[in-house]
Amino acid sequence: MKHRRLENMRYSFVLLLVIFFFASIRAPAEEPPRAPEVRAIWVTRWDYRSAADIRTILGNCRSLGLNRVYFQVRGRSDAFYRSNLEPWAEELGGRDPGFDPLAVAIAEARKQALELHAWANVLAGWKGRSPPKNTTHLYHAHPKWFLTDRSGKTWRLSHHYTMLNPCNSAVRRHLAEVFGDLASRYEIDGVHLDYIRFVFPDADKRDQVPYDNGTLHIFRKETTGFPSRYPDRWNDFRRRGINTVVYDISRQVRKARPGCKISAAVIRDLRRGRETFFQDSPTWLRYGWIDEVIPMNYETDLSRFESLARKDIGQAGRDRLIPGLGVHVMDGEADLRKQIEITRALHSPGYSLFAYTSFFPTPSHASSQGKRADLERRAFRRELIRLNRR
Repeated sequence: MKHRRLENMRYSFVLLLVIFFFASIRAPAEEPPRAPEVRAIWVTRWDYRSAADIRTILGNCRSLGLNRVYFQVRGRSDAFYRSNLEPWAEELGGRDPGFDPLAVAIAEARKQALELHAWANVLAGWKGRSPPKNTTHLYHAHPKWFLTDRSGKTWRLSHHYTMLNPCNSAVRRHLAEVFGDLASRYEIDGVHLDYIRFVFPDADKRDQVPYDNGTLHIFRKETTGFPSRYPDRWNDFRRRGINTVVYDISRQVRKARPGCKISAAVIRDLRRGRETFFQDSPTWLRYGWIDEVIPMNYETDLSRFESLARKDIGQAGRDRLIPGLGVHVMDGEADLRKQIEITRALHSPGYSLFAYTSFFPTPSHASSQGKRADLERRAFRRELIRLNRR
């Protein structure tokens, strides 16, 4: 009996060891499912003039196998939606066109299962040799908000974009209000920031803006000197102005619409963007002010395209950098295929295509006419549809 009891105890002990052993073996951790590839396209403000245009555009985007649209709603400190703060764009006649482009785009995007991101030029104050017709436009209402150079000239009329001064606190407040208003009233999936940098008509003017008295007063309070005496601090000062614009916009958008994605179209080669145009996008990502960057990697040389994409991924992080592909400069559909294949080989979250008019004709001045252009667009469409069947 005693021997049997001992055997039973031995058996129970071995059984407990076996149970403990198997309980301690963990199944290998499963990798989290990869998010669907971002397949985005830019639709410019010149691509539509009616509600019917917008519905056609969104349907066409879906037919290409895309899932995200950057839909432009602000170009020159004006609005392609019913804004409470800025005038209707002159491209729509400078008055309510009888439909709300952004509202139509959102409704159609829902039907087409597309993400709709409101694309807005941020610091672009105006563009053109003639002033805006609406006297409430910032050009007329706040001329001192535009960049002023060392000679005292305010840059407001040019065939280039003329920029608002990000070092001016009144400019920053206005922009934050514009984006907060936009996000609070429209059920957008994202806000896409563009022209969030300095733009210099002449390279030799780079160090001479913004030289208005208000900006210089703030800088001199910080440094007790002029920009020429402290060039590095002058660059940091201007960079900080743009960073503050991004921070203020981000805070207002996230407050108005939690979960709304914030992205930015940026200069390719993020380090160059930071040093030359004071566009410090790695900082915006690091502090969570934006969620994604889309470098405008518009390139025909495939090795250079890949090299720049790798370089930017190294600075921004693979998960939050979506290469922007310039279809408008490509030689043909083979370039499109190879560049998308490169983004996939780099394990990028996806790609964004510039622009819609490379695939379909539109009223835009950038939309080529004629049989050859139609054949090129058809070839691009066919190739993109094939690439997106995965």
